[in-house]
Amino acid sequence: MLREAKHTDHYVAALEGKQKLSTPEKKKRLASVLKSANHMQRLGQGMIGPIQIRLRYEGMIRNVLLEDALDRGPLMPYDILDDLGIAYTLNVTDSEVMVNMFEGKQATPELFRIAAFPKVRKEDLYRLRVNIIEYAQDESRQAIQKQEDQYLMTLLEAAITDYGAASQVATGGSAVGRAAGPTSHTNEKTVLIGADSPVEPNDFYDAVSMIEIEQLEARTIISHPVDMRDLYTWDTNTTGWNFKDAVVGGKKITEYGEFKFVKSVSCPQGEMFLTADPEFVGVFTVQYSLDVEENHRVEQFHKGWVMDEWVGATILNARGLARIVKVDAYADAGDTVGASAHDISRRGELA
Repeated sequence: MLREAKHTDHYVAALEGKQKLSTPEKKKRLASVLKSANHMQRLGQGMIGPIQIRLRYEGMIRNVLLEDALDRGPLMPYDILDDLGIAYTLNVTDSEVMVNMFEGKQATPELFRIAAFPKVRKEDLYRLRVNIIEYAQDESRQAIQKQEDQYLMTLLEAAITDYGAASQVATGGSAVGRAAGPTSHTNEKTVLIGADSPVEPNDFYDAVSMIEIEQLEARTIISHPVDMRDLYTWDTNTTGWNFKDAVVGGKKITEYGEFKFVKSVSCPQGEMFLTADPEFVGVFTVQYSLDVEENHRVEQFHKGWVMDEWVGATILNARGLARIVKVDAYADAGDTVGASAHDISRRGELA
């Protein structure tokens, strides 16, 4: 017999004409179940859902970058007004004034595709009581969100290290003392922590001061769950009793002082990123968001889908970014900015 591939709309149309069971019909169905020897076991199995493997992944790229949905057509560049800090101070008696020069720049976004190809076996649709289609598609959405955030992490690291290598001059001063960047890249907005030392409040203050001298404010901190646990080890001299009582009482740390924390496994372990508000950092360009199309493999007895999006991420202002790096993670990364032993021993002894 020839098999005919059907679209989902065909099934929807077929089910539209069917009526729901009435109350007497439901009672009759239930009575038939109760007549069986294992009726309680069957009822219990129908009520208990599947064991969850892990928590759902929550994407964060839209909390860091400003989402920009594009219209159809060619890509348009983003305009950037970059203050060069050039001033003309002339003789006021000749009615001449100070002029600030601005340079107009443009950055054209680059788009890339993120895709997933979920599929399920046809027999599982009949064997399993759970909605395996919904589960497969939801897991694929989470995988795409993880990919988005991993692109974001790569972009943040590149923007921070490149800004320091370019020897940019801050608009409101220079980071000094503990807040200064590595010796070979003093303008890099990176605070290094000594070996085997947990993150402390002073590290947040040092990192945020690197952004504040750029006349910006940073309140969001992105952290790996392992590094977030450093905050739970702080003693009462650092946090006070109210903070400690709340933690012991089961409250999770989502804020500390002026900072709000975003916890994600996509953040590299051993690093924390401070970001300004999205409108001061960059854009998340979306040509089209998540799209789902059927891609069944009838001859293989697979139900499948193609899920993809066409997006781009651009950092337009690296001044609004800073990071905190633990020395062991820094060394594992291949010493990307060439920090000396004096830099990484700022607090704690070298391993």
